[in-house]
Amino acid sequence: MDGFHYPPVDERIMRFGCYLTSVGKLHYTPGQNYPVAGHPARYAFDWKKGRSVGDHALILITDGNGQFETKEDGLRSLGPGDVIYLVPGQWHRYRPNRHAGWTERWICLNGAVLHSLRAECILPPRCAHAPGSAKPRTEQRLDRLLQDVAEAPRLNQPSWGARSLSILLECFGDADAPENVTAEMPDPIISDALRFIRENCHRPIRVRDIADHCHLERRTLERRFSSACPHPIAQSIILSRIERAEMLLADTILPVKEIAYACGFGSPQRMIYDFRRHRGITPGAMREIGD
Repeated sequence: MDGFHYPPVDERIMRFGCYLTSVGKLHYTPGQNYPVAGHPARYAFDWKKGRSVGDHALILITDGNGQFETKEDGLRSLGPGDVIYLVPGQWHRYRPNRHAGWTERWICLNGAVLHSLRAECILPPRCAHAPGSAKPRTEQRLDRLLQDVAEAPRLNQPSWGARSLSILLECFGDADAPENVTAEMPDPIISDALRFIRENCHRPIRVRDIADHCHLERRTLERRFSSACPHPIAQSIILSRIERAEMLLADTILPVKEIAYACGFGSPQRMIYDFRRHRGITPGAMREIGD
């Protein structure tokens, strides 16, 4: 079965902490244009520009070969049995070789559980490539999941998120991590602070609340944060709210006003201001582009 699906995401499914956002399988013959059309705008990309996405993703390559590139690790070759892991917000690109083509299977998933697993270094903190690490059951499990989603395309079952997470952990989890998957270990205090922000950004949290959570003085936390992260703490809170709102704008039909309060902005006007400042576009315009 070839094809792909983007199950609907609403507040109910988001409460489960790990939910499926996309699943698919596509076979590309030699010379075929990549990728095929029909993906939502927030997932589309081309090789020249690359992309970064808001989801976690696992891509399994079979029956061909190609290339995978990140700014941190450079260009790498992909072959049968290779698996790549994509993290939210990190630039990347991949494609099959035109003379060879390939078959790709993938899952995209999101939720607070994924962010926690990265913060605890159970999952790699950045995009990773695991050559030849796929197990025979990985391909079978992805195919079964695609078939189940295809039979109920207007639903999003909590079990689909759990099954996707199990597949991801089987390939990249700490217990079974391949030896060639390496990543820098972040400051555990900053990892804890970032996790706290992601899990609580929908609440009216302040820098003081994060410092109290980490059992540090505010100035001490700010110093450690500035040496490890590209953004100040207060801006990281805003960006987490924006990322959460982007998902709701793309994957639900909730009104902008409800999304503003659900994501911790305090008011629709504040969300519009922050979107214009950090994304250069209003929430309503972003939703129209996604449609």
